[in-house]
This record gives sequence, C-alpha cells and structure tokens, in this order.
Amino acid sequence: MPEEKTRKALSVCKIGACEPFCGLELEVSGDKIVGLKPDRAHPISEGYICVKGRNLLGYQNSKDRLLHPLKRSDGGWERLDWKTTTREIGTRLRDIASRHGPRAIATYWGNAADSLGITIANTFCHAFGSPNSYNVLSLEYSDRGVVAEELYGNENLILQPDVTGAKYAILLGTNPVVTQGLTLLQRRPHIGRDLKTAQAAGCKLVVVDPRFSETARMADLHLPIRPGTDLFLLLAMIRTIVTEDLVDADFIAAHTSGFEVWLERCVDWTPEWAEAITGLEADTIRTVAREFASADGAFLSSRVGVQTSHNSVLTEWALASLTAMTGNIDRPGGLYYNPGVIDTPKLIEKFTRRRNHSPSRIGNFPPVFGGLPCSVLPDEILTEGEGQVRALVVIAGNPVISFPDTAKIERALRELELLVVVDIFLNDTATFADYVLPAATAYERESWHFLVDAFNQYPFAELRPKVVDPPGECRGEWEIFKDISRAARVPFLNNPLFDKLARFLDFVGIGFSPSLLNRYLLFGKTPSYRTLKRSPRGARGRPFAFGSFFSRGIRTADGKIHLAPERFFDELNAALQRPPRVREDFPYILISGARRHESYNSWTHNIPHLAEKLRGNWAIVNEEDARDIGLGTGDRIRIRSESGQIEIEARTSKKISRGVIAVHQHWGHVYGSGMTSAEKYPGVNVNHLHSSEDRDALCGMPVFNGRPVSIEILQSGA
Repeated sequence: MPEEKTRKALSVCKIGACEPFCGLELEVSGDKIVGLKPDRAHPISEGYICVKGRNLLGYQNSKDRLLHPLKRSDGGWERLDWKTTTREIGTRLRDIASRHGPRAIATYWGNAADSLGITIANTFCHAFGSPNSYNVLSLEYSDRGVVAEELYGNENLILQPDVTGAKYAILLGTNPVVTQGLTLLQRRPHIGRDLKTAQAAGCKLVVVDPRFSETARMADLHLPIRPGTDLFLLLAMIRTIVTEDLVDADFIAAHTSGFEVWLERCVDWTPEWAEAITGLEADTIRTVAREFASADGAFLSSRVGVQTSHNSVLTEWALASLTAMTGNIDRPGGLYYNPGVIDTPKLIEKFTRRRNHSPSRIGNFPPVFGGLPCSVLPDEILTEGEGQVRALVVIAGNPVISFPDTAKIERALRELELLVVVDIFLNDTATFADYVLPAATAYERESWHFLVDAFNQYPFAELRPKVVDPPGECRGEWEIFKDISRAARVPFLNNPLFDKLARFLDFVGIGFSPSLLNRYLLFGKTPSYRTLKRSPRGARGRPFAFGSFFSRGIRTADGKIHLAPERFFDELNAALQRPPRVREDFPYILISGARRHESYNSWTHNIPHLAEKLRGNWAIVNEEDARDIGLGTGDRIRIRSESGQIEIEARTSKKISRGVIAVHQHWGHVYGSGMTSAEKYPGVNVNHLHSSEDRDALCGMPVFNGRPVSIEILQSGA
C-alpha cells in the first residue's frame, strides 16, 4: 500500500485560551496532523513557540479523544447517534423550562472556547429566556468589565499597555515571562523580549509580587508585597502624587470627571499607613509613585494574582485612576485602546438585544462579559425556589476543577436534573454528566476569534482554516447546538432571523456555516473576508494611532473618564475597615497560582509529555518559615482554612516571601475521567480551601489569593 503523501498547512497554536496564538506550520497526512514547527514568517509570533505548542499533537491526536455521543445509563455510558442525542437533550431542556420556568436553564463556557463557542453558549440559555449564562471570565477577569463600564462607558473597552514605548512599567500580580501576555488576552508571545527592549531604551520595570518570579528576576525593582494588599499600595501612590501635585492637571481637566473626590478622600492614605498593611517600606512606595508620575509614558498592569484576590474591582479602579491622573491613557508608553478590525462593543450590543439582563438570583449580581458570576452558580442550583437552576450545559470547561468550594460544586452537579458537557475529552466535570458530546478542535473547523480582536497590539485579524476532518463523530459546537436548538424549539443563536436563514440554507443544501457568519461580520471591513482567506498569516486592519480614544473609543455620555463612581467609593469605605490580615489560628497567607511553563490551567494536564514534566502540584513554603517549624522538602502537610483542608507535598523555596504559601491551581483529577495522563498525576485541588461566598462585592468574583491558612506537618518525606 503506497505511503500517503503529506501536505503543509498554516495555523496557530490553540491550547485552552493560551494568549499568544503562535503561528504554526503543520504537516498533515490524510486527516491527521503528524508534525509541526514554528512559523517564522508569522507577523506576531515570528517563529516563537513554547513547550505547550511543541506538544500540541499530544492534545490534538490524544488517544483519549471523545469520539461519539455518550449517554449515562445504569450500566455506565451508552453510545448514541447524533440524531437521537440532540433530540433527547432538546426535548429534556424544553420540558425542564416548561415545568420550572426559563431560569431553570443555564450554560457555562470555559477557557478553551473560541468566539463561536462563547457566542453559542451565551445565546443558548437566553433563547429560552434565561439570564443564567456563566463563563470562566467571572473567575478571573470580571473586575475589568465592571471598571471599564463605570469609567469608560462600556465593559468591553479594555485598555492595553504600550510596552515598548514605556519609560516606567509596574506589573502587579503577573508573570508575563511565563504567561506570554499582559492585561486581558493581549497577544504578546515575545513579552520578555519586549520588556528587555523597553528597559534598554530607559524603561524602569517594577514587579509587585510575593513570589520572586521569572519576571521579577529581570525587574529593576521587585516589591514582595503581602498578598491581597495591592489596593492599599495603589491608594498610597495616589495620595503621594495628588498631595505632591504630580498629577497631569491638563489631562485631568480635559478628559476626566470626579478627580476632586479623590483629592478630598486620599489625605489619610500615607505611605506609612500602607507600609503597615502591605509590608513594603513607605520610602519605597513614595519613590515609586514619584518616578511613575514623572516618567515620559508609564503604565500599570495587573493580572490574575491581583484579580483573584481581595478587592479586585477596587484595585483595578485604583490602577486605572492612577493611570488617568498621570495622563497615561491614550498616549505612547501608557495604556491605549485598540479599536480592532470590528467594533466589538457595537457588535456585542447588536447581538445581545434579545438577552435577559436580569441579575443573579443569589447575590443580585449583574452580568459582566455576558455572564453572571460563577461563584453563585452552585447556590443557584442548590437553593430551592422560583428560578432554581435545574439544567446546565457546559462547553469547553471543567467547573469541578476550577470553581471555588470543590465540595459544594460537586454536590451541585449531582443535584442537577440534566447536565450536558461538550468537550474533546470525557473530562472531570463530564463524570457527573447525563450526556457527553464530542467536540471538534480548532483544527477541525474554520474559525475566527473575533471577540478578542481588540486585544491584539494593533488592528489585526486572522482566519483559522479547517486543517483536518474531525475524527469519529466529533462535531463543531455550531452544528451541535443548531440541532439541539431545533429540538428544544428555541431560535438558534437567539436570533429568529438567523434561525430562519439557517433552516432555509440547510433545506436547500447550502448549509448555514460559521464561514457565513465570518463573512457577515467582515462585510465592509478592512481586511475583508476575501483578503483573510488569501492571507493565511492574517492581515492588518486600518492603521491605528494614539490620540483617538476620546473621539472614537470612549462611550460615556460626556466623553470623559468617570474617576469617582459613588458605589466604588461606598465599597472602598468598607474595604478600608477590613484590610487583609493573618490570624493567630491561620498565620500564613495562601496564594493559588504560580503558573508553570508546561501548564495552562487544566488543559495541558492530559498531554502525556507535559504531564510527565508537571507531575501534579505541591505547596511552596518559604525556606525560613520551613526551618522555623522543622519542615523539609518532600514532607507531607495539611493546609487548613476556614472553608476546608487539603493534604499535599511541601517544597521549600527562597523565591517566596515569608508567611506566604503557594499552591498551583487547577489540579485534582480524581473523578475517574477519560483523561489517562491527568489521572496518572491527579494533584490536589486547592479550591477545597476557598469559599464560594468569599467574593468581590461589586462583581462576584471569588477570592483565590490572600487566604489565611495554617499548616501542619503530617509525614516526613525524607
């Protein structure tokens, strides 16, 4: 039998929501990707690829791929055909909504979802009339949306740092040298190089982190802050620049409102006051504030280490306000808004006119980025009464691993009348499901991640072509939910016009496909759909220039940044009375994170080579703290919080501050899933220590960092 010829294809790396989407040259044989190498001609990644991308085939060609629709039965899993599966699911969803009301239906999308998956998940429950759409952003990014809505007039106006143009940069709770990104999904695979380029041109890099991370190692100044206290550092910096008249008065007068409120309130927030809370020296705080204010182009950027900690919205608000007070918005070296190829805020407004914008039943939280906070979902399921969630559809997510209060989310998943999971694996959450549906990967369908268009460094679009056919009976979410929507008698994409068009095009044999949606979105845009089809490495949009945010971007009625939302100051007054502190019974502070090169949340844990490198997770303890209590590397410890406890291996390190313990998140693969590599090294789920009720008062995000804990030595590893 002659050997099958191989062909080349250009695409990008896609593991979870890893941000750089680095360009790849793929080698394809038949319907299988058999090799890859970095695409040196790709305009953004320029030949870069990390260890995750080099092991992409362990994800794409995994022997654990889910290949057929499955239904739970008394004897285990029963294989069904697609027609039966979608009819049964749609019928059951319609029945649940009819008996219990529309709010009984909920959806959740995880960080492996692309724009199509996100759009489908967000619109599916709303097609029933339910507001209960949930997503992973409410575990780590909702603060950005709340602040953008209040300050700039639209939650999708996420500003990006001009890294290479900056003369001063402060990074809080982020390790971009490992994550290859800044802010929210900014596509910067060469971020380490960019930071070094900026430093060579005179930029001072300050890293605020309780860990001496890879990024801290290259910083000009490392500030080992006490976890959960970044807000108080920023308030003291604001007080310094305001009282010393270091603000940009012209910018404030022309482009902001509410500065006088800050002027009145900040008097007591001295660096000495902040020192007692943050553990950072007052003189250092004062010096950093002065240097930042006097720099010719400066930015602050926070990430998950801050966003998943105490006072996340207030901290992001203080960060944005400090940036505005120093005139560092919409200027080189500061923060800027990339308008992208399409107007994302306008697009989302257009496609969400039929949404149910009701707040959550539990906590009364409004939706942010299309979703209610995940922290309330378990209680929405477990709390009886009108509006109780009875059915949940999960797309490309793993809530039992990623949600706080693991025991509660386990209990909630078991209580559901119907749980449907759409994924490429029978993952941890799928072990609780009634139906598990096999999804196609990004290489098995055409896609365009249009919802992250504004997070590129400049207007740029890139179609991702279909490279191979899906194996077995795998399908894209588009086809899956088109059929389920019809069976449930709700309009596909929550759009009656699109639904009628889809039925007509399917009837005449043309098919209503994602490519038609992409054509529609790119109609009249630069680049056009035709241009992108001819440009396998993507294409730039219309040129971007600084100075256009206040004429084309901002959405407030008066065109100004609103620095002083009353509800923010109300919550700040409460936060000032309860700064995060350790307790006698819980003398250590826990942070959940410490990203490793080989890991991206739980998505790389089932790639065999990476799983062998990662080998689960452990607790990182300061060497001096360990010496004080007689703890050694390899010892097994029990970590307790008010919410729960875990047992885990300890490793000592001098790269973490005294009094701080770090445990890698997104582990705990103990459910007997179909992910053999993840099950081999299951790790321990640190979320047993986190309460779902400890959440940000303004957005509902849970607290994963800054948790008071105790440790107890159980067994020597010697």
